Amino acid sequence: MQEIAKGYRPMDMNDKWVAFMENDRLFLHRSWTGHGIYEVRFAAKGYSWTNETGFMPTSARVETDPRRYNPDEFDPFRERDFLRDLIVHVSGEPMPISLPIVGSYGPSIEAVLGDITTEEVDAIVNPANTRLSYGGGVSGAIHKAAGPELLAHCKTLGGCPVGRAKVTPGYWLDAHWVIHTVTPQWRGGTQGEPVLLESCYRESLARADEVEAQSIAFPALATGAHGYPIKQAARIAVEMARSTPTDLQLIRFVCFDNRTLRVFRSALGQDS
Repeated sequence: MQEIAKGYRPMDMNDKWVAFMENDRLFLHRSWTGHGIYEVRFAAKGYSWTNETGFMPTSARVETDPRRYNPDEFDPFRERDFLRDLIVHVSGEPMPISLPIVGSYGPSIEAVLGDITTEEVDAIVNPANTRLSYGGGVSGAIHKAAGPELLAHCKTLGGCPVGRAKVTPGYWLDAHWVIHTVTPQWRGGTQGEPVLLESCYRESLARADEVEAQSIAFPALATGAHGYPIKQAARIAVEMARSTPTDLQLIRFVCFDNRTLRVFRSALGQDS
């Protein structure tokens, strides 16, 4: 496990994998494309007869989007065996492991027309400002619907940088949690806006996992007063929803008008 935690990068062109760990999760990405293909979660396991602690995989998932990973014939058992071989390769030592879960298809992703403040999901995402103070637009509507307790809680969090996210209870909302993320101002796309917007989605999904949410609703982040072009923002939103490892079962994009809905459904490949 110590070797795995150090990370792994290919030594030559024939080695197609990059491996790295974040907390208890191992991620295996294709070195040529950067696409994440496997994610494995480990847990410490004590062995009473030796008084030692080892690490055991508790779950695994594999990318099944054919645009990112397209085996000739998808077979969960073959994927399990191949992933076991990859972990052995990365660790540099034999490890007869068992993987109980392989082939998770990830969360359902959808776009709907509606009002995010009325969504009956575990968490909704608030496009906040860096002070996490009462704002206008979607953020103002969320604060109004959640009640004054939300703002009072936000004042205790010390603000939030652009691209990051923090979580609070939902208070008067139907949603149990509000995830506050600060989106970038559009400046032509040359000031790191795409990277920051991607980070907003990844951070929001990470906060949702931390509170064990099963469903989350996003507005069209950064497309209002911050001026992010809607088609580019929708593409990033969908890519992050599809590629970010998460335990969520549902990711919903709540669009405030029909034009936004059409763009998001197009990004999802659901053109009607």
